[in-house]
Amino acid sequence: MAVATKPRKTKKAKQSGPPIPTARKELAINAAYELKAKELVRDAMKESGVSINELHGRLIAMGVEISAGGLANKISRGGFSAMFMLQCMDALEVDLATLPR
Repeated sequence: MAVATKPRKTKKAKQSGPPIPTARKELAINAAYELKAKELVRDAMKESGVSINELHGRLIAMGVEISAGGLANKISRGGFSAMFMLQCMDALEVDLATLPR
């Protein structure tokens, strides 16, 4: 008569964890471009004479869902998407083709 045996448990290889995230601003190139984006929006606001609250109203009228505080935070951080920057430029009625390089 055959005797049933339990299958042997094998040790699993130790897996390394997920990669450690690094902040985008750690790279100098990213920080420089975030600063450029922030300055571009702020300069456009100044040139147009538009405050954060007025820009917020214009973005809401366009259908962009954002709070006034969220808008201020995004602009102060500078780490926003190209889509958001284009929405701001449209709200400020800035013709991007005329911007200096």
